[in-house]
Amino acid sequence: MKYFLNTIIIAAVSLTAISASAQTSEEKARALMNKFKPTLVVVTVNGNIVTTTTDAPLPPKEMKQLTLGITINENGLVVVSNSSIDSSVGLESQKVQLEDKISTISTAKTEYSKVEISFGDGTVLPAKILKQDVGADLAFIMPDEAEAKKLNKKFEFVDLAQSAPDADAADPVVGLSRSSSAFGYMPTLVLGHITGVYKDDRTFFVNTAGNSQGMPIFTIDGKFVGLTVMRVIESQ
Repeated sequence: MKYFLNTIIIAAVSLTAISASAQTSEEKARALMNKFKPTLVVVTVNGNIVTTTTDAPLPPKEMKQLTLGITINENGLVVVSNSSIDSSVGLESQKVQLEDKISTISTAKTEYSKVEISFGDGTVLPAKILKQDVGADLAFIMPDEAEAKKLNKKFEFVDLAQSAPDADAADPVVGLSRSSSAFGYMPTLVLGHITGVYKDDRTFFVNTAGNSQGMPIFTIDGKFVGLTVMRVIESQ
């Protein structure tokens, strides 16, 4: 009887392994979306773009931006593409018309008045921007701890330790996102491939799945590749 039971268990494990290996890319992508959808957020920022020019200063310009992001630790820390929340990126050295003369923008910055994070369970929390890295095009945003505690909010997150630094061209990848408010910000996915890898001081994976800033990209087996950003070089 003991031998018979062991044989059944081994057979069951073997069948499970065969079934898992037979999963299609579409099935794996759906499983990824279901696993990681609680980590997907929508960030809203309000503020003013403040600039100086070589001549007269420009009046502040009101700004409101919405972007995607992902939660990356148990405290709710969110990472987004910086240029998607900061409209001042790339404005320096740009030409502007002031009445009848052309001037050049000397400095530009965004002064934020309100930052909010919307989670998939309907929770909306006020937040603050902790750090902005223009070169990497990343911004880190922390939800208000007191408000999170008041709502007993538990954060599900992507474990960055489970990453895929060895991802390479032609590898299949999945990009995760949320739809517009018209569709209730439901989770969505895009299947694609890495089309190239650019290595400099940082590594950029060019891919066909990350079609919006802030989308996390995963290998088809669920390892984190990176966040979709814009590469900004000398304000371009």
